[in-house]
Amino acid sequence: MPDSWLASFPGVREHEPLEAHSWYRIGGRARYFLEVTDDSVLPELLKRLQPDGIGLLVIGAASNTLFAAAEQPGLTMKLATVRRVMHDGSVTVSAGMLMPRLAAETAKDGRAGLEFGAGVPGTVGGSIYGNAGAFGREVKDCLSTVTILTPAGEQQILSNTECRFGYRESAFKTERVGHVVVEASFTTSADLPERIRERIKQVQKHRRDTQPIEKRSLGSTFKNPPGESAGRLIEASGLKGRRVGGAEVSLKHANFIVNLGGATADDVLALMAEMRERVRERFGIELEPEVRIVGRA
Repeated sequence: MPDSWLASFPGVREHEPLEAHSWYRIGGRARYFLEVTDDSVLPELLKRLQPDGIGLLVIGAASNTLFAAAEQPGLTMKLATVRRVMHDGSVTVSAGMLMPRLAAETAKDGRAGLEFGAGVPGTVGGSIYGNAGAFGREVKDCLSTVTILTPAGEQQILSNTECRFGYRESAFKTERVGHVVVEASFTTSADLPERIRERIKQVQKHRRDTQPIEKRSLGSTFKNPPGESAGRLIEASGLKGRRVGGAEVSLKHANFIVNLGGATADDVLALMAEMRERVRERFGIELEPEVRIVGRA
C-alpha cells in the first residue's frame, strides 16, 4: 500500500477519533493522524505524501470544521505549533497559535490591532485560510506576510495581496489548495496595554451577548449575503429553535447550529439543508456555507 509507511512515521496514529479534536465534538475517524508541535518535520513529510498520492487534511482548533466522513482518508494533520516573536511594529507567529491567545499576548506587549482575535476561536492558520473576522475587522486588515509550504514541501513567502483575501475567502481555498500555512506576520501599532485590554473585553462581551458561546457550535453556519444578515433571514424563515436529532438552530442567534449533546454530522447537514431551502423559498437567496465541511459533498 502506498500509505503504509505512514504507520511508522514518528507521532502518527491510526484510526484516530476526530471527535476529540473537534470543538463541535462531532467526527468519525482519521485513517492516519499527526499532531505537529514542531513544523520543521513538515517539508520532508510533504515531499513523501505528494508522490504517493496521499491526501492531506490540515486542521487547527477545528472550531468551524464539520468532520462528516465515517473515516477521513489519507493523513489528517493538526498544527499545534506555538511561537511568537515581536520585532519593530509587527508580530510573527506560528500557524498553530490560537487567535485569542495572540490578542492577549500582544496586548501585554502594548501592541494594538489584533483585538478582534479575541472573538475568533480558531488558530492563526485556520483564520488565514478563511480570512476570519469579528466585529468589523478581518485577518486581511492586519496581515503582512504568510510563510507557506507547497505540496512538494518547498517554502514560499506570500504577501497580503498574493493571499487574495475576500469575504471568508483566500487563495488557500482556490488556487493554493494543498499549501500549508506555517507562519504569519501581522502589523501592529503601539498603545497602552490597559486600553488594548479594554477593547478586548468589549469584543468578548459583544460575543457573549450575541452568540451562543455557552454551547458547542461551529460559529456562523452561513456567510452573510451581500447587504443582508444570514441570521435575520433564517430567523424570519421561522427556524429558530428547529431541531434535527441533537442539533438545534440556536435560540440566541439563528445562524448558529448548536450541539445539544449527541448530535451527528447527518443531523447538522440535514438542518443546514432545511435552512438553505427555507431561505431560498421565502427570499430567493441562496445561502453559502461558512462552515468547513470535510468528507461529504
